[in-house]
Amino acid sequence: MFSVRKPINRSRQGFKPLSLRQGVLAFMVVVCLLAIGLTGQETWNNRAADVHASSQQTTNLAQSLSQQATDSFQTVDGVLGELVDRAETDGSQPRALRRLQKVMSEHVKQLRVLHNLFIVDADGNGLVNALPQLKNANYRDRPYFIFHRTHAGQTTHVGRTVRSRTDGSWIITITRRLNRADGSFAGLAMATISGDYFLHLYNQVDIGRSGIITLALADGTILMRKPFEQANIGKSIAKAPFFRTAPPQTAAGSYENRSVVDGISRFYAYHRVSRYPLLIVVGVAEDEVLAAWRWETLLNLVELVGMISIVAILGGYLVRQIKKRETAEAQLERLVLVDGLTGLGNRHQFEAVLGREWRRAVRAGTSLAFLMIDADEFKGYNDHYGHQAGDNVLKSIAGCIAGALGRPADLAARYGGEEFAVFLPDTSSPGAFAVGEAIRRAVAGLNIAHVRSPHGVVTVSIGVGRVSPNGSTTPSALVKAADSALYQAKSKGRNQTEPAATFIPTLAGVISDYVSAGP
Repeated sequence: MFSVRKPINRSRQGFKPLSLRQGVLAFMVVVCLLAIGLTGQETWNNRAADVHASSQQTTNLAQSLSQQATDSFQTVDGVLGELVDRAETDGSQPRALRRLQKVMSEHVKQLRVLHNLFIVDADGNGLVNALPQLKNANYRDRPYFIFHRTHAGQTTHVGRTVRSRTDGSWIITITRRLNRADGSFAGLAMATISGDYFLHLYNQVDIGRSGIITLALADGTILMRKPFEQANIGKSIAKAPFFRTAPPQTAAGSYENRSVVDGISRFYAYHRVSRYPLLIVVGVAEDEVLAAWRWETLLNLVELVGMISIVAILGGYLVRQIKKRETAEAQLERLVLVDGLTGLGNRHQFEAVLGREWRRAVRAGTSLAFLMIDADEFKGYNDHYGHQAGDNVLKSIAGCIAGALGRPADLAARYGGEEFAVFLPDTSSPGAFAVGEAIRRAVAGLNIAHVRSPHGVVTVSIGVGRVSPNGSTTPSALVKAADSALYQAKSKGRNQTEPAATFIPTLAGVISDYVSAGP
């Protein structure tokens, strides 16, 4: 027996409308995502605004302190220039040194930035200083002395912060070379600035509990730092990001990083000191800058969670109500479209599907097949066995019919009484006949005793119709063809599957239909 049963793909391209429940869920998701997005954007913008404001403040502060450092060092450098001129002109005779000492003392008294002034000879011995009560010492091992001894010229040298050998305080040295008439090394003029001078200045600036102000050499060596810790003096901040990325000629900048000194995350601004190898770094703690922002973010998050919770509660209630409604509608639809006894489609569903598939077949140019099935001698079965047994037989027949259908597009329905209908879209003649035979054999194979049937068991007769719809035909033509074939099956003795008269008139027609349908 030929069997051609092609799978039917009913998937449609394009947008599939959402159900009401899906629409509500989608709306809830969109509202929640929109709220999250707007809150996130606002939160990020607020953070950026706070960071920008902090950056502006630290940048301005760094610039101001840089200018203050420039003025201080420039003042001291001017004093050193005067001392170099006097020392190189007057020489190192006792009388000249006494006059020089008076000048040096006046400068120290008048300038708060100065801690002391020194004249040192070529061997590193202190010849005179501004404070006569302090003893002179030897400085030949100091880095600034070695620098000037090995470098000609009047370069101003800013040294590292060191302990004073005269009074033990932390000092920053500024030195210039002394030359003899022949240009050889004659010693140096030295000014010292007390670290307390800068520390006192920085302590007047409010930068928070964990803020820092650092005065450092251009190579990153710390000269003085607020808050003051002795262990930090002389450390290097050369691993800070701006040392690695910013060119040396970059005058100023800002960055965010974890401190290489104490490990605290800060927002930094730096500014190089004009004319001298120095820079100022100002940092404010990230936790302090963002404290208000974090609190505001927490409140926004609470509000967001509250709003989403309300949307979820109300939306969930609405979805449950819609689900109840859909369930009720589905139950109602089942009552309307499904036969209550057999579980197959009812006559109303059959006619609706037939009309829809007929129009589809006209558009696609495909064929439709239809089986009309009737339980043989069913009235006699009811009379002999009773209506309850008859209902059970109808259920069993319906099960055989449903079991023979393998595609979602196929439809089985109770057509009326003991009659059933099977609708097979896009099915060839041999395929439709094969389905009918499968149903007939399955029913007979149930071996349900039927004493009033010539076959001794419950059987069915099946008529098979098939047409290729066009604009001049109607669905009733397909039903009439199958009904006529059913009549022929009964007239031939029942328990038959009979094609319509125009269905497959010859074996050659069957073969041709099968070949044209394809595998």
